[in-house]
Parts: sequence; C-alpha cells; structure tokens
Amino acid sequence: MSQQDSVGVRGHLAQISAQHRTIKRELDEVRLQYAAFVKACEAAPKSPTEQIDSIPGRRIFYHLVGDQSFDATFGGTRAAPISMLVSQDGPFIMTHYPMVIWKPTAPADATNFGKWRPVTSWPLPDQVIDTDTVDLSWELVSGGSQRNFQNQAIGPIFSRPDNMVPLPIPTLFAPNETIQVFLTYEDITFNGSTVPTSGLVRVSLPGYRVVNM
Repeated sequence: MSQQDSVGVRGHLAQISAQHRTIKRELDEVRLQYAAFVKACEAAPKSPTEQIDSIPGRRIFYHLVGDQSFDATFGGTRAAPISMLVSQDGPFIMTHYPMVIWKPTAPADATNFGKWRPVTSWPLPDQVIDTDTVDLSWELVSGGSQRNFQNQAIGPIFSRPDNMVPLPIPTLFAPNETIQVFLTYEDITFNGSTVPTSGLVRVSLPGYRVVNM
C-alpha cells in the first residue's frame, strides 16, 4: 500500500470514528431526554379517576342503602337526613346518581301496598298523573365535613332500575365517613281507591368498595 493510500485509509477511519462519537453523543442525549420525560410523567398530578384506580385493594360491587318512613304530613318539607356509614374496611366510590324508590306501607289494603314506585311524576308523556305519587328533590352531604355537594336541592335527577345514570365523575368517600342524603318532599298525592297512611323511601347509592386483599 502506498503512503498516499495509507493516509487515505487513516483519514477514512478517523471520519468513521468521529461519526460514531457523534451518534453516541446524540443517543446519550436522547436517553437523558427520555428519562427526564418519564420522571416528569411520574411526577405529574394524576386525574381523579387515576387516583381512585391507583388505590390498592379488591373492588367489590356495592350499594350504600338507607330508608326513611314518611306520611302525607311530609309534603312540602325537607326531612331529616338519611345517614349511611362507609365501612372502615376501605373507601366507597359512588359511580351513579342515587336510585330512589318508594312504596306504601300502610294500611295493608292500600291500593298500591308494597309496590315499588318512582319518586317523580316527570316525565309525563300523556300529562296524566298516576295514583299515589311522590315528588322529591335531594341533597348529598359529606357528614364529616358537612360539605354540601350542591348549592341548592337537586331536582329529579335519579337513576332507575332500568336506567342507571352515571355521575360526571366517580366520587370517593373515605372509610368511616358518614354520607347524608336530605330529601325534600315537594309533593305527596295519595289518591288511590284506598289511600296509604304511610310509605317508605329507599335511597341506594350505586358504586363499589375497595377492600384489602
């Protein structure tokens, strides 16, 4: 090999070595940027849903349920709260609007005795009001903090057995927290052939519990 060829080979090898160092430097920079990106993602605030999903434990389908007895004198009044205690085993995540139904409980020969019925006369596609109707508004209160979840009583936004209405976002209640549901009896109409003298409202908060494995 001539001296000129030898010089050319060394120059070519030097060029390859320089390219290799450049590529390695760029790869190292990409790795650093990726590591910084991963760290930023890990440090970023989680959404409420992600926070709930990250809670360790087994998910169990669950309804918090409470009852209230009433009669015709409750019409136009805001009744005492229905209180429900979250288990100490883990938080309760409410996923849907409450399902609220009622039934006449006395006398035993009342027209609709023992039959579960809706708690709003709306919607009325034919504008005919059925017999024995109850119209409710409601409020949800965090018993521990006395935090009201709305500025005024909510109208008839309820889940039904045939239509479970999702909440805008799942809502977490801590272990041992007391949830209070305040019902306002906007109107009570007992007009069956044999009218009720009392009824029972059942409030069900749909969701799930998170319990230790």
